[in-house]
Amino acid sequence: MHETDLEIQALLDKYKRLEILVTRRMQEIFADTRLIHIHHRVKTIDSIKDKLERKEHYSRAGELNDILGFRIICYLSADIDSVAKLITENFRINWDKFKDKRKLIDARSFGYLALHYICALPESEPDSDSDSEGEGEGEGELSGLWFEVQIKTILQHSWAEIEHDLGYKSEIEVPRDIRRSFSKAASLLETADDIFSDIKLKLDEYTAKIKQDITDNRLDEIFFDKITLYEFTLHNPAYLNFLDEIAAITNAEITQQSLDGQLPLIDFLGIKSFGDMVRLINEEHDLALSLAKKLLSGSEIDEVSSAAGYHFLFRAKLIDSNYSQERIREFFMLTTANEKVIESNTGKIIQERESAGLRQ
Repeated sequence: MHETDLEIQALLDKYKRLEILVTRRMQEIFADTRLIHIHHRVKTIDSIKDKLERKEHYSRAGELNDILGFRIICYLSADIDSVAKLITENFRINWDKFKDKRKLIDARSFGYLALHYICALPESEPDSDSDSEGEGEGEGELSGLWFEVQIKTILQHSWAEIEHDLGYKSEIEVPRDIRRSFSKAASLLETADDIFSDIKLKLDEYTAKIKQDITDNRLDEIFFDKITLYEFTLHNPAYLNFLDEIAAITNAEITQQSLDGQLPLIDFLGIKSFGDMVRLINEEHDLALSLAKKLLSGSEIDEVSSAAGYHFLFRAKLIDSNYSQERIREFFMLTTANEKVIESNTGKIIQERESAGLRQ
């Protein structure tokens, strides 16, 4: 005997309450992970009835495990296992229905190479998970409802969305002449997925090597890029000591901020390696610190950027150099498009140079 629309709707109402709880929990457990997005939906009455008609082994809506579905989108395939670990730690899993479709070989299956879990809330889920009045009533019954979780990379997700938009749900539906094109596209995306994961692995290995080189003081062998500058700023004693001296001027805290803007300035000044950077700290320490004191003393600044040391070191180098006024302007053009700020900063360098008895 088929269920009535009212009976199915009553089940859907429970799943909509479950959707709120699970969404909230996922937002909490994935707050610090590398995710693109979490998609979720509850099936409609029509889609449930259609599936019951197509799948003869289901007789009632309550037997379906995908009335509520979540799709978790990651950047890289390497992220999937980390996300899966959090899913298995925070929800009950029906291991009899667990599917790791990443083991499929057929290139045409690329969009389906995902982890599929059938999940439920922990049986001990407290009623207080819901903070809306009356919403927490009867949450125990929600822990008996199963829902589906798919974990995919962004490229797998894109393939599945495009394939769905084209209107083909299985290979047999695709015209024969088009199937090869589907396979080629899937293979390209899967290759790209693998390459991106390999790049991430190599970047991790590179970062570990740079950390060790900094620890071992092999600074003349380290050149400038985003990773090396970040690790040097975070771990080099000479720079950290200088940064502490700047922060001590106003008893400020040091905050970590983006260092990307420093790379063009380092290149402009001809600083080739981190050995050169440490030599710059030693050579320009006193002048750079005096510039910091002149600017910060008497102020109420309570936070100093991790890039502040570079700010004063580079200005000290400009003062001690024989750069022309035009070249100094070019330096500050790398920091701002504001002409007034460029002229003001250039004038200050010239003034400091002249007051120190240095002429152009």
